Amino acid sequence: MTPDAFAALCALHRTRSPAAQEAARLVMVEGLSQTKAAARVGVSSGSVSNAVATLRARLALARRAAGVE
Repeated sequence: MTPDAFAALCALHRTRSPAAQEAARLVMVEGLSQTKAAARVGVSSGSVSNAVATLRARLALARRAAGVE
């Protein structure tokens, strides 16, 4: 995922924690593991997992709505 695509996705859905959102960016854009991203940002790996799962679900919905699968 590109940084611009991630920013657009985050505009559609704000996570409750800016730190978890940053960790999700590290996973989805930079390719870090969820564990490494959590450690770097200082949140639990569960928070990162939830943020990534939520953002991926929103991405799938946006793609379906746009007719892009």
